Amino acid sequence: MCLFYQEMFKKCHPVHFLNSRALGVTDKSTNLPKSVGVESPPAEACSLFLPSCTRDKYLLQMLRFAENVSTWVSAEILTCHTSKLQAGVLTKFLLVAKLCYEQRDFASAVQILGGLENLIVRQLPAWKSLPSKVSDIVEELKAVEVFIKSDSLCLTKGDRFRILPTIPSACLLAMHVQQLETGGFTMASGAFKWNKLRNIAKVVSQVHAFQEIPYSFTPDPELQFYLRQRIAHFSGSFQRC
Repeated sequence: MCLFYQEMFKKCHPVHFLNSRALGVTDKSTNLPKSVGVESPPAEACSLFLPSCTRDKYLLQMLRFAENVSTWVSAEILTCHTSKLQAGVLTKFLLVAKLCYEQRDFASAVQILGGLENLIVRQLPAWKSLPSKVSDIVEELKAVEVFIKSDSLCLTKGDRFRILPTIPSACLLAMHVQQLETGGFTMASGAFKWNKLRNIAKVVSQVHAFQEIPYSFTPDPELQFYLRQRIAHFSGSFQRC
């Protein structure tokens, strides 16, 4: 999973995260546009882009893949035929998610959590058979998600950021930028709000910083091909609740 997200994330640019609301991106990406056609922003929306500017939709591709990962997680669990099998798959996903955030792959961790938080998945009796040290990982993941939501620059703080690879959640990063973009970019005098622009630039510039240190894992092409097939298979068959 780390290498999947790294492959996608290294192709994105800070500009991709600007004015994402005009592309239909909302909280949790639940309202992603179904097509990648050109969409006009609301008339009252403030934007740094000229109306005639053609926007690259790469952020939408990243968010769709993220949603597909969550759908795949839910589907793998729900298609198990017995409660025992469901408990086994739940355990595997929880341990993978924990390993991902420990490796600072927050993109994978957040999307696996999204799949586990599916309403139907959460109601499965299989949860009751999990050891507490495994089921408690859900609360760890939620705490990580809350931590990332609380501070737009939290992932660049501390020594671990300088020496370890980091992959942020594209959706949460886009939400932080959207929050900073709220309101106009100029004052009544016509002068730009430089503090606002500086804060936006500081957040989106993290993209380049995160891309500087890649993971050193050895790829397993056969496993990657299998996972891509499973994710693609379930992406159109299940809808998150």
